[in-house]
Amino acid sequence: MGVFKKTPEAAVSQSVVARNNVAKKQGIMGMLANPYVFMTCCFASLGCMMYGYDQGVMGSILVMENFEAHFPTLTGSTIQGWLVSCLELGAWAGALFNGYLADKISRKYSMLVAVIIFTLGTAFQTGAQNPAMLFAGRTIGGIGIGMFSMVIPLYQAEIAPPELRGSLVSLQQLSITIGTCISFWLDYGMHFAGGSDCDPAGVPNNGFNPTTGDFDYTLAHGHTCLGEKAVSWRVPLALQLIPAWILFFGMFFLPFSPRWLMMKHRDDDCIKSLSKLRRLAPEDPLLRAEYLEIKAAVLFDEETEAAYSSHSKFGAWKALFSGNMLKRLGIGCWLMIFQQFTGINAVLYYAPQIFESFGFTSVTTELLATGVTGILQIIFTLPAVLFLDNFGRKTFLIIGAIGMCICHVIVAALDGSFETSWATHLSAGWASIAFIWLFAVNFAYSWGPVTWVLTQELFPNSMRSRGVAIVASTNWMFNFIIGLTTRDMLDNMKWGTYLFFASFCALGGIFVWLAVPETKNKTLEELDVYFGGDNTSIAAADRDRMQRIEESLGLAGMETVEDLKTEKAVASEEPATSRLKMHIPILIMAMVCLVLQLASALPSTFAIASNTTNLTAEYAKSCHCLPRSAGEFCGFQTKALFGDCARDKLYICQNTTSGIARYWESCPLMGFKCKDGRYRGASGQWGEDYCG
Repeated sequence: MGVFKKTPEAAVSQSVVARNNVAKKQGIMGMLANPYVFMTCCFASLGCMMYGYDQGVMGSILVMENFEAHFPTLTGSTIQGWLVSCLELGAWAGALFNGYLADKISRKYSMLVAVIIFTLGTAFQTGAQNPAMLFAGRTIGGIGIGMFSMVIPLYQAEIAPPELRGSLVSLQQLSITIGTCISFWLDYGMHFAGGSDCDPAGVPNNGFNPTTGDFDYTLAHGHTCLGEKAVSWRVPLALQLIPAWILFFGMFFLPFSPRWLMMKHRDDDCIKSLSKLRRLAPEDPLLRAEYLEIKAAVLFDEETEAAYSSHSKFGAWKALFSGNMLKRLGIGCWLMIFQQFTGINAVLYYAPQIFESFGFTSVTTELLATGVTGILQIIFTLPAVLFLDNFGRKTFLIIGAIGMCICHVIVAALDGSFETSWATHLSAGWASIAFIWLFAVNFAYSWGPVTWVLTQELFPNSMRSRGVAIVASTNWMFNFIIGLTTRDMLDNMKWGTYLFFASFCALGGIFVWLAVPETKNKTLEELDVYFGGDNTSIAAADRDRMQRIEESLGLAGMETVEDLKTEKAVASEEPATSRLKMHIPILIMAMVCLVLQLASALPSTFAIASNTTNLTAEYAKSCHCLPRSAGEFCGFQTKALFGDCARDKLYICQNTTSGIARYWESCPLMGFKCKDGRYRGASGQWGEDYCG
């Protein structure tokens, strides 16, 4: 129950980048001010459009007479539950698998793999000649959908600036609702392809049972429908391939996640990607600060993961289930459980059947009411996209939970009062539909987008892919349960179904109030370490590790991005004669090293100087030079004296004092020792080639 203890808030951002960006434009104005990252996130959201489309398309197809005539064995509530939910079962597996794949081959390329798997599943569904092909297609396609649901919001979160992260990740939920709406209205339109009724050839009464007035799909099976055609359901299933392959080819032109690039130690590519996404020059202090914060987080995660992995092969995975990380994982999983038990997917999967239970017997009316649900979801997802970074995650979630709970209670009251007399209380039926619409509205701006935003913000860089995979798979597992049980719940519990969902909406709101921290305007790197508080809340070992890394990168004590400029400016303010005097020791040292090189016939790339007395073995190990014993230090490339010293590879590990560190400010030929034995240039630039 520790996860339900009220979480303290980190009111003031601990990140230099976040503090600098907090005053920048948010919402639609902020996205227009960052067009490249905005359009990149929009394009990546095409994968989530397929997610929404596939969720919405099957519910309406199940009530089409042509489909029922083709597959009469798929008309029972239980078998329909399995047909709908097998997609979620595949998505559960896909989300878990993509946790590994997105780290291995990149977020970008894992989307391409998802498109290929999704295409295979769609082909099986579109050309299905028997139930087995439909089940196989739904399951395989579900694997691709699960991969999309895991990696797209992850990619969006990792390329977004902190002041826009909520809005940009919310685009994936907007795309889901657009996909759902398109599927609803396409099903409605295709329902009239050849006619709204099957009208099977050679079957009396056009296939309708004269006693009950219902369509008799068993009699129609094996007979050609003269009215509604097979294209009424095959075309909607096939059209989802269009956005899939637009995404496939377009992803080749989109940038890699800078955080994934840093995980792979591709520092230069990381800077280039950030520069393109932020529209800043590589040497801009704000971009350098964000780059260094990402690097610090990666170094921290790598050291932490190495500590866990040293004890076990699966130590990094075990780390997700221990200490502070278990709390994060618990919050993510519970959010997804509460999201599914709001009942939203019960509505999306079985909207026509739900509206039928309110006394509406026309398939056309049911599909029309379902289409309105999709339009309302699109419209009311926009507040999250526009204002989530202004008002915060918790505000949206709590208000949405209250609204959904009230709607469910009212629908339960109406259904319980008129379930046996809908025919004479048609206005009550429309009132129930209206509150179902209002429920979808409350979900659209709150628990739909915000849970996925928070999921990306919970985990550190090295564990984000694995953590998001577990949380996303939790969503799909409970999505599977909802898809499987909703038809039977509606048949047996009737109005009690809505009270069941109402109770989970209320519990979800309480959980958010007590356990979920506010994360708006904070960088992912900051949330990595300071999740749910400030630096006093971190375990002592982690705090010391991060402090050491920040000092090594020059981030310790930095209050503003201008502090990065200060270090560069010191050298340029000194008189030229002073700088010349400071270079004299370097010139002498270079001459000595050159003589030693020639005398010992060593390769000309390196020079090895004499032993020092104060250099420990720990510091010696931090240099990337020729093999040496403890007490020796590395020389430097003599050509650096005459070439571009900022570009040449330097190898200096001399025991120096802060006084000699000013040589770095003119030209990085010497360095000063940091607490972890590494060397830092005043420019703040780091790399393996600089002994640290």
